[in-house]
Amino acid sequence: MTKQENITKKIKKDISQRLLSGKMALPTEKELCEKYSCSRQTIRKVLSNLKEEKLINSRQGSGYHLTGLNPDSGRNHICLLFARPDEYIYPSLIYDIEKNISSGSDIPLSVSVSETQSDFFRERNILKDLLKNPPLVILSECFSLMDNPNHDLYEALEKKGCSVIFLYGTYRNMPDFPSIAEGAYDAAYNLVMQLHISGHRRISGVFKNTNPQDSSMISGFISALRDLDLDFGKKRYVIEDAPSSDISALCKESDAIIFGSDEFAYPHVKALRDKKLINLKEKKVYSFDNSYLSQVNSFRIKSFSHRGKTLSYTIAKRILSTIKGQPKVSIVLPYQLF
Repeated sequence: MTKQENITKKIKKDISQRLLSGKMALPTEKELCEKYSCSRQTIRKVLSNLKEEKLINSRQGSGYHLTGLNPDSGRNHICLLFARPDEYIYPSLIYDIEKNISSGSDIPLSVSVSETQSDFFRERNILKDLLKNPPLVILSECFSLMDNPNHDLYEALEKKGCSVIFLYGTYRNMPDFPSIAEGAYDAAYNLVMQLHISGHRRISGVFKNTNPQDSSMISGFISALRDLDLDFGKKRYVIEDAPSSDISALCKESDAIIFGSDEFAYPHVKALRDKKLINLKEKKVYSFDNSYLSQVNSFRIKSFSHRGKTLSYTIAKRILSTIKGQPKVSIVLPYQLF
């Protein structure tokens, strides 16, 4: 092994250690020359080769910095953990995340997708496998309001230099992990307020309650009714798999209905229309996600999405900034109403 090759090997090892500690700046050329007892010409050749491998970059006046790429090429991938990656909005969301990562990155990264099926044991087996060769980043869908029993594996992955980001909020026993969530509380709260301004007084909701974001939407809905001094008792909303009779009764008693997602809205509204229990020209119906289910039917449901940048863009940008060593902070993406 030549001296240049030996120095390259040592600097790559140093890069791996710096990635673990989050120290993204390399020592100066002078400091490296002193450390490895070599000429500046040798160090510059080593650094040039590392730049070609996209392990480091440089800007005049700011020295050399790590790109976030790991010298172990097998680790340079991103793992997406979703409960149902092949259903509802998730195929297009995953496609757009991959596209935005590809277009927004100047380093070679691969993306893999694993399915948890909202099952902690299945998630645990996936995480055990990932521990053998940790990715740079894991984006994991938060699929429960329970404590996550796999917190030990997530913490072990972090210690090995794998950054973890949760989607839709974090688990109660993992509050220090960053998350990307949608502004569900404000969206539900402000929508109720808008409906009240428009003259509606019997506002009802149909929601799911499987993760912190869902819970926030219910809380926003109830809080708005409370602040308006309107009825926010249990007869004003139903949760998840309520009998169709409950939804029908709710519809009859309401002058406006808010659904937590298009996935809930479409089948329920279709059933209510088939039973002649709802006329969308007379009763306001709103939903969230702005998915194909709200747009490709014989009837349209007003469904809200985000202002400005999309969820997939925000996820990709956060993943890439995490790889580059930028601060790990949680993000709440607001909805655009009306």
